[in-house]
Amino acid sequence: MRAYGYPVLVAVTVAAAVALAATYRPGLEYGGNTPVFVGALAAAVLVTFAAARRASPKVAARLAATGAALLLYLLAGAGAAWHAGVNGHVDPLAWLLVQLQATGHIPTLVLLQLAILAALPGVPPALERIVLGYAGAYVVVEALTMPALPPYEGVRQIVDAPAIAWIAAVPWMASVLLGPVLAWRALPRATDAQRHRLLPVAIVSVLPIVTIVFCLLAGALAFGLGVLPPAVGEAGLALAFALPFVLCAPGLALATGPHPPAATSPERATLALTVLVGLSFAIIVISVSAAVGVLLGADALLPVVIGTLVVAAAFAPLRRRLVRALVLRVDPARARAAALVRAAGPEARARPARAAQEILRAAVRDPDARLLLRLPEDRRWVDVDGNPVSAVDGAETARLETPADAAGALAEAAPLLDRAVLEMAVRRSEEAAAEERRRLERDLHDGVQGRLLALALDLRMAQRDIADGPAQLVLSDAVDGLSAAIDELRALAAGTTPERLSRYGLRTALADLVERMPVPVTLRAPPARLPPPVEAVAYLVVCEAVTNALKHARAGSIAIDVAVSDGQATVVVSDDGQGGADLRAGTGLRGLAERVGAAGGRLVVGDRRPCGTTLEVTLPCGS
Repeated sequence: MRAYGYPVLVAVTVAAAVALAATYRPGLEYGGNTPVFVGALAAAVLVTFAAARRASPKVAARLAATGAALLLYLLAGAGAAWHAGVNGHVDPLAWLLVQLQATGHIPTLVLLQLAILAALPGVPPALERIVLGYAGAYVVVEALTMPALPPYEGVRQIVDAPAIAWIAAVPWMASVLLGPVLAWRALPRATDAQRHRLLPVAIVSVLPIVTIVFCLLAGALAFGLGVLPPAVGEAGLALAFALPFVLCAPGLALATGPHPPAATSPERATLALTVLVGLSFAIIVISVSAAVGVLLGADALLPVVIGTLVVAAAFAPLRRRLVRALVLRVDPARARAAALVRAAGPEARARPARAAQEILRAAVRDPDARLLLRLPEDRRWVDVDGNPVSAVDGAETARLETPADAAGALAEAAPLLDRAVLEMAVRRSEEAAAEERRRLERDLHDGVQGRLLALALDLRMAQRDIADGPAQLVLSDAVDGLSAAIDELRALAAGTTPERLSRYGLRTALADLVERMPVPVTLRAPPARLPPPVEAVAYLVVCEAVTNALKHARAGSIAIDVAVSDGQATVVVSDDGQGGADLRAGTGLRGLAERVGAAGGRLVVGDRRPCGTTLEVTLPCGS
């Protein structure tokens, strides 16, 4: 870049900008020499040439050509303003300068597109030649057919056929999509090192699209519909035209220069894409709403507001889908996680922690990665099995221990992670409550209950020594009352988990429950013990279902079936009662469903044929 003589270039650019801006004072006032346009164009020239000094050789050559085209655009504007504008000449030189100024935006944007293509791997040179060749042909067509705009009405076009130029403009504007399409297609196939260089190119490649959309709509609003003042429209066009050069050229230099860019976090990439796409959609929404306002009249404020809201709501889903599609291309690990979460389906919710860890391992391609979850109560970190993990810092709720960038994959697995954290928190809470009940039971057994038993023994011994009948009756009532108090004390100590359940397991506790039923009850349950939290929930389910069958359904018989298969326990309680049970009708079944859901299970209630109710609960009971 030293060969270009950057100080000389700055001096030439400033001189041309001053010369062009000076034509604004004698009365030649139009969009091509306004201070905003001249300043923005001069800044684009200098920034583009400065970026070419730091880019790779191939990209630097394209950026230097882009800067030269921008400088020629500036010089042509200055020459046309002085020769054809201030002095009023209409000779061939005036025609040439005016046409160079009128078509100067075409080669500049095309050369910027070629610089973007040069930063991408595997772009065939023939494609670049086609783009450049068509742009050159389009410049000739527009120069020959488009009439000169004010203040150069005296300079006539050679062929009076502006429709041809408008038709030829469509493929040229469509060619602006070439760079973004190729860049975003290359991202998923790139390695991590390549992606760090491709991501800035892909993001800045969207800017020319934003520029063309904004220029078309701003021109229509300012000069077609008269919604915006011409000065505002000209300033908007000037800034929008300079924007891709001021931002794209440094981005390309950063991506292809000798110092590779630092890894861009998915959060920053998502923010940049959201801003760019949101800006484009905002421009479209505002422009459509303004056009509706013009068509309806100046007094139609309410219809314009309603139309704006309707257009914004209609475009919002498309904007979200577009941003998400781009974000998934930016982060392949996140894309893999999203596909795996969709494929997992409802089955993953039965074992959310294990399922999330397997999904994340596959997404980041690290089979040894370990998923850690932070519980909300004590802020303690645990692994997927609930084992405490020490020396973990951070404020996030989930972490995947792997060298790979797993932030995007964690975001896709967020529903599973939230469910896993809730399940583990409930499990730890139930385990702590069960441990506290056992401690209280031991304390009562060793303390108050022991003293009460000793007192009952003393009363029975006194009962044998006293021959008086009335006294015998009093002592007998006292012993019975004391025995009942001891039983109540034991039940109070056990809480919601009966002593037989905690000591002997689910089958024994259910058998004890069945013996006290006033109707015939069929029980089938495996003899093996289940995890204590699963036994507690299963026992609660049976108690609630049997109570409802006796109290509400007036059942004549009840069947209880407990089975264990593939790491899941299934509890089915059916009766021959009136039926009609509904989860939405009462708080009992709703609370039971919430308790089952917190344990990672699923509860289904349905009518039994020809009569009765069936309640089925599935609970995870092993890994």
